[in-house]
Amino acid sequence: MPPTNSSNNNNTCHNNSCVRNFILVLIIIFVIAMAIINIAWLVMHPRYPGFRVTSLSVTNFIVSDSQVRGRYEVVLNVTNPNNKIITEVGFHSVAMLVLYGQEWHAVAAVQQVFMEKLTNKSVKVGLEVRNPHEKAVPEALVKNWNKGVVNLNLVLSVKVTFEAGILPSEDKLLDVCCMDLDVEFPSSTKGTGKLLGMGKNCTTRNMERA
Repeated sequence: MPPTNSSNNNNTCHNNSCVRNFILVLIIIFVIAMAIINIAWLVMHPRYPGFRVTSLSVTNFIVSDSQVRGRYEVVLNVTNPNNKIITEVGFHSVAMLVLYGQEWHAVAAVQQVFMEKLTNKSVKVGLEVRNPHEKAVPEALVKNWNKGVVNLNLVLSVKVTFEAGILPSEDKLLDVCCMDLDVEFPSSTKGTGKLLGMGKNCTTRNMERA
């Protein structure tokens, strides 16, 4: 006896039900796996790397009524404080220089720094101010430059990647804020300056929460 339409419909419904159940099982497994991964990272509690400016030199520093130009070479001491997590720090090409309340965009050299557990490295970052927009240069900047010392704030954009065993890596986007840096410009070489003092610690800010 040939199969009836009723039996064909039952087979089709059974197959559709199996497909739906299979997809549901996959979704449940995925959700459980993601929950386990998130809990594992919460338990491990990765700490952001530490950053400290140890050296800063400025060349070709030029100030006009509407422009500030120059090349900057920053040496940072980068520390991985985690004893169970390997960290990779990627410096982006976007940076910002703040001079007496005025922001100037800079182009930074892109590079990657691989940090083993509980290690530190010295990293040299080159910057160049190339702001195409003219803006009023603060009088305080010109005044202090003529006196021989300029105060500046530096903000670098980095991506930090945490790696631990078989866990999928976790990425964080951070702003590294190096504030209140005094640069001395000797009168004999007014376009060239160096950092005063022994260096300063930088703070980090999560860009995803800003």
